[in-house]
Amino acid sequence: MKRAAFLLMLVCGAASAAPDIADYDPHSTAWNGMAQFVALAEGMGFEVTPVSELEWSELGPKDILFLVYPLRRVDPNRLTAFVQAGGNVVIADDFGEGKDAMSGLGLLRAESRMPKASRYYEGRLWAPIATAQSDHPIARDVGEVVTNHPAALDHVEGATAVVGFDEGALVVAGERGTGRFVAVSDPSIFINRMQQDPFHGNVALTVNLINWLSRDGGARHIVLLRGDVAMYGDPQPFIDDPRGGKLGRSIAEVNSWLWSRHEWLLTASAMKGVAGALAACLLLLAFVALPVRRGPRIDGMWLKFARPVRRDDAHAMVAAGDRGPTVGSLMVLACILRDQVQTYLAEASARSEPLYTVPEAELVTLVSKARGANAGAALARVYRRLRALPSRGQAAAPWSAGSLTRRDFEALYNDVAELCRILGHELTESLPA
Repeated sequence: MKRAAFLLMLVCGAASAAPDIADYDPHSTAWNGMAQFVALAEGMGFEVTPVSELEWSELGPKDILFLVYPLRRVDPNRLTAFVQAGGNVVIADDFGEGKDAMSGLGLLRAESRMPKASRYYEGRLWAPIATAQSDHPIARDVGEVVTNHPAALDHVEGATAVVGFDEGALVVAGERGTGRFVAVSDPSIFINRMQQDPFHGNVALTVNLINWLSRDGGARHIVLLRGDVAMYGDPQPFIDDPRGGKLGRSIAEVNSWLWSRHEWLLTASAMKGVAGALAACLLLLAFVALPVRRGPRIDGMWLKFARPVRRDDAHAMVAAGDRGPTVGSLMVLACILRDQVQTYLAEASARSEPLYTVPEAELVTLVSKARGANAGAALARVYRRLRALPSRGQAAAPWSAGSLTRRDFEALYNDVAELCRILGHELTESLPA
């Protein structure tokens, strides 16, 4: 009898001294552990690795990041960058530190009230039942999902509400860039008790969720982060492009290999060796490129630069006009006339570039005083036509759209010749043929 009493006291003492089992422990078979989830994933052919700290840059295209009730703030910028680059992630959180990260994905988590549902498990208000709300692959054969003190996701933007209550969503799936994400507002649907009979909808949801993020088997490694876990670094700038086909995947693997070695540093000796190898390659290239036999004597004539004649050169344009001026060359010849008249008017008015610096009326008055009324009248006939001409460079440019007909050029030439004659200068009497 005493021995029985002693054994009872020992058992009770050991039970009271046993530590509390932490929620979401992947190794725990207790009701609130996640050993059932790990066994389900491994039975599907996935490898599950719980982590005590997370280095973002170590996540690659074969990884599925599974965040369960994080107790440290998940940086929304890093999580969004991870998904944009081609990563796959589940963030399951109701009252933890994942709220900002969910907001970064376009989701608002409501925590102040229990979600309203049409049915509750065994009539318990803290166990509302969510139902499939779309034809998304994650919702296939799910039917109903039983929850336990859940939050709800409101104002879903840029994603699909897969499973939800009468008000608010429980599971939301979406894509950003080339990556995929799933947000769950009740992580307790993944604990052992909720992954067993009679909660078949919870199990089906878990299976569909993992399969959808695996991208037809491309990602087979689940990185499980739960509770108080430190997160460091930044995600890789490029992780995967699942739509890129076989070539795209090959390029992604090369990029991943290069990224994994982006912190590789050369020692001083190695740098000297690389420099020597490069110098040897350059020397070999020069030896191959230079001719073995010498050709004719090089006199350097090919190095002389013969500057082409300016297109607006007066002598060149007159010579071209003698050969038969074109419509385009007439515009340049007219500019040459304008520049010559500019010189004569500067002499008569004692002003520099009077066509552009003196108003028409004032210039006509100055020329009339200096050379007579006939000179002023002759200038008034051609002033506006001369002012409308472009510069010689613009007129001679290949892209110039200006042109002057033969008839207009002849009229301008005759009026300019008359003005020059009155100013005391003579132009040739004949026009180019």
